[in-house]
Amino acid sequence: MWPTWWPTFARWPKSSLTGALKRHRSLHPLSEHHHHVLVQALQVRRAGTIPPSRHAAALERVARSLVRFWKKTGQKHFREEEEVLLPAYARHVPLNQDEAVMRMLADHASIRAAFHELQAALAERRLVEEGVAILGRMLHDHVRLEEEQVFPRIEATLSEAELLALAPRLTRLYRTKKG
Repeated sequence: MWPTWWPTFARWPKSSLTGALKRHRSLHPLSEHHHHVLVQALQVRRAGTIPPSRHAAALERVARSLVRFWKKTGQKHFREEEEVLLPAYARHVPLNQDEAVMRMLADHASIRAAFHELQAALAERRLVEEGVAILGRMLHDHVRLEEEQVFPRIEATLSEAELLALAPRLTRLYRTKKG
């Protein structure tokens, strides 16, 4: 049974957290990050199914994992999208005329604020279950927006040379072997 504050998570389609998305190889680093964000969102969702006796500890573990991921890669990921990817796209399309990009940037601000609040709550030992659930949903929806709307537009707009020029400026989660 889902807790009363968990209704939106109960309706997540399972396929929305699985399945490969095809991307230009230069955007693979960003999509790798997105995959890990979806794993984090799934962990948040699963924390809602933990029996009440272990729920608080599970929720805190998930919250701390979210914060670690945010500090290690999330903040940098947002900067790379804002400072590398979007300026390349802006050479072709006025960003303020692309609703998906405007939503993406608004999401970035909201997600940053939610992480700030989560870190403060953990520091003060006042973890709010609903806040963790909302952040998990925000992350899930944000990744879907980028992967399903923003990235395809960018791939369709930028030339092959422009896309390839992005690759060295984006951080991979995993180093690939050469040769």
